[in-house]
Amino acid sequence: MTMSPETQIARLMMQHRTTLYGYIFACLRDHSDSEDVLQLVTIAAMESCHQLRDEKGFLPWAREIARRRVLAHRRSKAKEKPIDPELVQALTDAADRVDKKLPATPQQLALLECLDHLPPNSKLLIMERYDSQSGDAEHLAAKFGNTVQSIYARIKRIKIALRKCVERRIMEESTLDL
Repeated sequence: MTMSPETQIARLMMQHRTTLYGYIFACLRDHSDSEDVLQLVTIAAMESCHQLRDEKGFLPWAREIARRRVLAHRRSKAKEKPIDPELVQALTDAADRVDKKLPATPQQLALLECLDHLPPNSKLLIMERYDSQSGDAEHLAAKFGNTVQSIYARIKRIKIALRKCVERRIMEESTLDL
């Protein structure tokens, strides 16, 4: 009985997982990012399993996929503007206020307004992303009928739009106060 190409790739990925993870971690030096990239490598290997000629060539082939994914990850991280520490603090304070029933800060109110102005699919995606029950990318990809990569890209675009919206609203508020 012969195995399907997908089954062979899955078996080889499990067999060489430690080696591939070690390579990715050596490049990124972050466990969470390394796990994310390894998942992307697994998906890419499964999608392109027909390109693998024989099992002996698997590790170099998978390592090349990993190399490309690492480079793409680094490019995306370089382009990604870190979230404003004040906004992170505002979100943290918001969680404390909800627990203590304190009034929301201007940043929190701006974020809520910005969330309300998102297109319905974007709002649903970002809300579900931060829901502890359904927030993993694989679940979201299946639910929205997208690849995991496209889900990450959509979430990134939504977060950038929210950050800009919050900054704009805060600036508008501060100019009204003058």
